[in-house]
Amino acid sequence: MSDTSSLVSIDPATLDEVGRTPVTTLDEIDIRIERAHSAFGTWRTDRAYRQGLLAACSYELMRKTSEIVPLLSMEQGKTAEDAGGEVWISAKCFAHNAALDWDAVTIAPEAAGRTARIEHRPLGVVAAIVPWNFPIFLMIAKIAPALAAGNTVIVKPAESVSLVVGKVVEILQSVLPAGVLDIVCGGPDVGRALVGHRKIRKVSFTGSTGVGKQIMRQAADTVTPVTLELGGNDPAILLADADIDCAATFLAKNAFFNSGQMCIAPKRAYVPADKVDRFCAVFSAAMDSLPVGYGLAPGTKIGPLHNKTQLDFVQALLDKAVAAGGTIVKGGGRGTNLPGHFLEPTLVRDVDDTFEIVSLEQFGPVFPVVAYTNIEDVLTTLDEQDFGLGASVWGEVVNAEKVADRIHAGQVWINHHNALEVELPFGGVKSSGFGREGGSSGIEDFLETRVISIKG
Repeated sequence: MSDTSSLVSIDPATLDEVGRTPVTTLDEIDIRIERAHSAFGTWRTDRAYRQGLLAACSYELMRKTSEIVPLLSMEQGKTAEDAGGEVWISAKCFAHNAALDWDAVTIAPEAAGRTARIEHRPLGVVAAIVPWNFPIFLMIAKIAPALAAGNTVIVKPAESVSLVVGKVVEILQSVLPAGVLDIVCGGPDVGRALVGHRKIRKVSFTGSTGVGKQIMRQAADTVTPVTLELGGNDPAILLADADIDCAATFLAKNAFFNSGQMCIAPKRAYVPADKVDRFCAVFSAAMDSLPVGYGLAPGTKIGPLHNKTQLDFVQALLDKAVAAGGTIVKGGGRGTNLPGHFLEPTLVRDVDDTFEIVSLEQFGPVFPVVAYTNIEDVLTTLDEQDFGLGASVWGEVVNAEKVADRIHAGQVWINHHNALEVELPFGGVKSSGFGREGGSSGIEDFLETRVISIKG
């Protein structure tokens, strides 16, 4: 929600106004990018200095957790517990990147009387465009490796979480030199101005596949490299030898994290037909420990969806599934009397891959269960689908690994799911994007290679 001069943040649980953020003008965007470009010249030169400041950023984030959590919960809708976890993993991401090492220069073998060195150099000013579901962590996952590599960064948050992202940027700016990190806020016009600026040397985007394609098209005009972490529709595949109770309990606890608004959350389960009844019974029992309510209220495990558009989309998928023969095992209501964008955790069965609630990314607290009799049919269906972010396989490890080997996705978990670790590379394939964040890959995506060849 915005006017021409400010963005209005709304609490998705109460629908009250949280605050306003000024929209960055096009002139201001240019000024901030120029400032970042100037700061790059010095920032790139001293790796040890950068590492020390990134470690300080990690410490400062943890020190200011109590200031960040309430604002993150009110503006995004997630619970205080989840908001605290997001700040914690963001601080861990800074610490991880502060400790990374890499070869800035390697020497090529001599040949034909010449010597050559291969340099791995920072790019310049990086645009980091972040979504509303995990606005702090998904920002830090970009800026920490970008800064560690020697780049400077301009952040553009989703409009509806500009307050909390601005707060965190302000905290980090108190540690970093002037111009190294800045922020621009606004709608699509601000995003286009940032991506298309002649001094932006890299764009790192997390968000929907549709917007990612638009950014990719625009970046082609200036041949600007991009990293795209896009949508996912992660399946959980239970094999015949899976521990059904363990898998069902785990998935029930993880599918609805952040009200299901997580790209790598398990979003549907494929279960052997003769075990669906047991799976649904255990899964629905585990849902009893997920009370819905205001994110800052003690005991709340599930908050609202972030906005009405997302709620309406998920509700429509659920309504269409039921109309087509799907069965709600548990849930389907609002779960609270609060006026916000609530849908309680909902388990659905008697659906298949022809249902949009299965084939599309719901991005909400609805979990469909698909019965199968032939694992080959499941694997064929998954291979034909567009998404390729993550998946999990449940069963005896030797069998699960054989199935995992045939899944085309950026990460496949065996007997767990949704394990996001800053030490490991993360990203998707197919329509889920390309490029990697985390691990050492986070640094590599923010470096370019140059060869210096010398003769004489």
